[in-house]
Amino acid sequence: MRRISAVLLVLLLVSFMSAAGFASDRPLIAFSQVAMNHPWRIAMTNDIVYWAEVLGVDLIWNEAEADAAIQLTKVRDLLLQEPDALIMSPFQATALDPVKEMCDEAGIPLVTIDRSIDSEPGTGMYISFIGKDNTKLARELGEFVANYLYETYGEYKGNIVEIQEAVGSSATIERYNGFREALEQYPDIQIIATQSGHGYRVEGTKVMENYLERFPAGTIDIVYTHSDEMGLGALQAIKAAGRTELIGRLVTVDGQRAAIETVVNGEHLAVSDYAPHFGEAAIKAILAYLAGEEVEPVQMLDSNLYHMTTDEGANFTRNYYNRMLAEDLFY
Repeated sequence: MRRISAVLLVLLLVSFMSAAGFASDRPLIAFSQVAMNHPWRIAMTNDIVYWAEVLGVDLIWNEAEADAAIQLTKVRDLLLQEPDALIMSPFQATALDPVKEMCDEAGIPLVTIDRSIDSEPGTGMYISFIGKDNTKLARELGEFVANYLYETYGEYKGNIVEIQEAVGSSATIERYNGFREALEQYPDIQIIATQSGHGYRVEGTKVMENYLERFPAGTIDIVYTHSDEMGLGALQAIKAAGRTELIGRLVTVDGQRAAIETVVNGEHLAVSDYAPHFGEAAIKAILAYLAGEEVEPVQMLDSNLYHMTTDEGANFTRNYYNRMLAEDLFY
């Protein structure tokens, strides 16, 4: 929950100490990040660095340029430095599953965060998966949309277009499936188009532009995006096209301040919280394991839904947004 730029100096210091080979009796934790070309990922890395300092561990890390093969290679590089544990946010579940076997062979405990791999947490050296329940939050968002459409039209009906996250990631699969689970009981609510925007704002804009060309005014009721960055890109496309009927009809996932601001301003209908704050839970799980304590194999962190459709929701959302402003929180 810290500013993106707040720990740049710490990042440089950590890199320098690692390169210089400074000796330390503190635990050494390695972290494999998907990429550093997205604000959500930058915020996650900053959170890991922050909690490493607070909890008294040394940290080495690298990023995988959003490529599964590169991430496997870079994980091997990290493991060769014989860390006491590895934290990984995997790019893809199946492609990064071999990391579990690599950690088993090296005797190095593994914690995955945000996204999972195919192996079962709690087996071998794969001690824990820490995330938020994407299926549950997507299901709750789908139920929220269904109720909104009922309140709007007096019946459960409407057309939805969807912009997915990165293809093959566990988060994408879960946000895709959970949303549909909520809508199964409403046959007149249809998802009429779905396409990946890969998690990026510019791609979200492009996909939404395509949808606006394909579907004229009056044929889309809700825009569902798997991330705030894509949601903000879709909103940009909607404004540029003058499709004002879709303002206030977007729902998305993450909890970025800019997205919550659009909820307060009536441009987004709702944002489901999936802020990238996994550092405290991940490092505490590793320290507990190293101390010989039991660690929960699956740890799901809390999530919230931000909206303005009820007095309670509006007060909660407005108060949280004001807190983000006061504390200069990006997520």
